[in-house]
Amino acid sequence: MNNTDQTLPIFREYPGLGERLPRIPLGAFPTPVRKLECLDCDNLWVKRDDLSAAAYGGNKVRKLEFILGEAKRLGKRDVVTIGGIGTNHGLATAIYCKKLGIKCTLLLFEQPVTSYVKRNLLLYRYFGARTIFTGSLPKTVLAYFLTHRLFHPAAHYVFAGGSDVYGTVGFVNAAFELRRQVEEGLMPEPTLIVCPLGSNGTLAGLALGVRLAGLRARVTGVRVTAPYLGPIPASTPGAVSNLMAQTLRFLRRADSGVPAVSVEAPEVLDDYFGDGYGCPTAACCEAIDIMKIKEGLDLEPTYTGKTFAAVVDMVRQSRTRDEVVLYWHTYNSADLSREAASVDYHDLPAEFHRFFEMPEVPVPVCHD
Repeated sequence: MNNTDQTLPIFREYPGLGERLPRIPLGAFPTPVRKLECLDCDNLWVKRDDLSAAAYGGNKVRKLEFILGEAKRLGKRDVVTIGGIGTNHGLATAIYCKKLGIKCTLLLFEQPVTSYVKRNLLLYRYFGARTIFTGSLPKTVLAYFLTHRLFHPAAHYVFAGGSDVYGTVGFVNAAFELRRQVEEGLMPEPTLIVCPLGSNGTLAGLALGVRLAGLRARVTGVRVTAPYLGPIPASTPGAVSNLMAQTLRFLRRADSGVPAVSVEAPEVLDDYFGDGYGCPTAACCEAIDIMKIKEGLDLEPTYTGKTFAAVVDMVRQSRTRDEVVLYWHTYNSADLSREAASVDYHDLPAEFHRFFEMPEVPVPVCHD
């Protein structure tokens, strides 16, 4: 499948990639950058990936352009992916699969129930995804790699977060997009980029991308998922570095002009995870409140709230003095409340009903 669209910055830099990498345009790029005034920091900026698409934004759009492009190239008619019951990746996959006429199956594991988790469960139904509750995270991974594939071998399988080499390429390109915005004078060149570390793809792509693009920024990931799945590294510096290396080999096979750069792991902050995946922390709740009240931007307690909590601490501890800090905002800002309200949770498979009948995990508001 030839991709003749040369508008992506990475395709202009390495034309061979545009000829060889399958891609389906889904987003509205470049996403804006703007200065933030909510903290006492002279050079704090945000990259608004929440505006990456009108239908549904966030970081998943960049990944799905390449992931679904490859699925289409292979002639696949069913995409299977996994995540927590409130997975934003699963929702984005459902939305864009529906747009492309591809079936979507979500294998879902339990996570703390918040209002946005309930909303996403309703939205999977609205956008036509087949949802299967697989219990714990280990059982879900087993179903993904073994049991589901035995019965559905022809499907296209996408791991959690869309963080394979195809999805990671989307964030390598994002670094080239950022370089162009710096060259156009839309923001000063950042010295520090902060993003969530969940399934590795966003951090790995940005860390690799800034090196390929020649930007001086350090990229720091804030870990928001468990570091290990049993004995297997999941969200660790080593896992990020491995994905960077795999993606670099993939790019160099597609275009020999891509240089061999360092795949040394970026910095990972471990102090903001809290009690578990999707469990709000006090710092996370304060960060959500600061951003909503002072900037009008919505964060959530699983990824972006914890990530911006790290930025808040950096500023308060004077660690950003003389830095140009870019917070990469990965949440969706499209309002899908009407769509969610049109779905009755009783229409979901019965195993999901209890999540609507139990108390939500409280997300306190910490007015500053």
